[in-house]
Amino acid sequence: MNDLPWPLKALVLTVFVVLYYKYAKSALFALCRRAAHLLPFGRRWDASERGSVLELAAAGASHVLVVAVLVLVTGIDLTRFAAGFDRPGLIALGAAIGVGEVALGSLLCRVLIEGVQAAGRRRVGSVAGGARGGARSGARGEMRGARTAPATAGGTMDGAVESGERMRQWLGLSRGGWIRHHLKTMEVVSLPLALALTATQVGSEEVVFRGLVLSWLREAGPVLAIGISCLLFTVMQVFLMSSWRAAMFPVVGAIVMGVTHSVLFWHFPVLIPLVVAHVTFFLFAVA
Repeated sequence: MNDLPWPLKALVLTVFVVLYYKYAKSALFALCRRAAHLLPFGRRWDASERGSVLELAAAGASHVLVVAVLVLVTGIDLTRFAAGFDRPGLIALGAAIGVGEVALGSLLCRVLIEGVQAAGRRRVGSVAGGARGGARSGARGEMRGARTAPATAGGTMDGAVESGERMRQWLGLSRGGWIRHHLKTMEVVSLPLALALTATQVGSEEVVFRGLVLSWLREAGPVLAIGISCLLFTVMQVFLMSSWRAAMFPVVGAIVMGVTHSVLFWHFPVLIPLVVAHVTFFLFAVA
């Protein structure tokens, strides 16, 4: 399939990403949840915990299979991107990149949440203001003028408390969907096993969206190849999330990480620091 023009390659990759990351993984996770009630696990794990561990293990194994299938489809030799295992500097660089991406992603998420909340408050205030109009405005205006300072202070405090509560609710939503099986697994299994399962899954995503997608679309040029890779990587985050609010955190993180990693890989085609950055980002994000 290497003789295909790049638009058809992009179409093949898009269909593959949707079929696997949305439909195949959904069916796989449903199977894992059913198996959690049937397999003889220890009593110290409840059904939700068993299901989460199975989901994460199945996701990692299926991601490795996806890499193998895409290697056969694209004909790309991944060994040429595998240098760096013996270079601690590259690993440290990857960890630093991951920490920086977490900081930037968190800042952008905070700005977006504050913006959405501010827009909501403006809409509520506009509706309430219209309903209060009429003949009462003069008298109420005098009463408000006499109590300007206390009302403002109380309103600011109430607004800050309400904003903080909404932020906590939003953060709670973000820990659902496909992120749940990472969180549950880290709670119930040993840390080395949880790290190994997480690294297998997110490392495979780097191989897919940077090592394979970018390399296969290289003839399209940097703008299109990076744009398609980032778009597919970002859209994939939305699948299996409960709502757009829950998906906002992984989507913002995917945009930050996708652009950064794609640009780096385009100029320096080495996967090891990108895998380390991805794992670091993920661990900080779900911790």
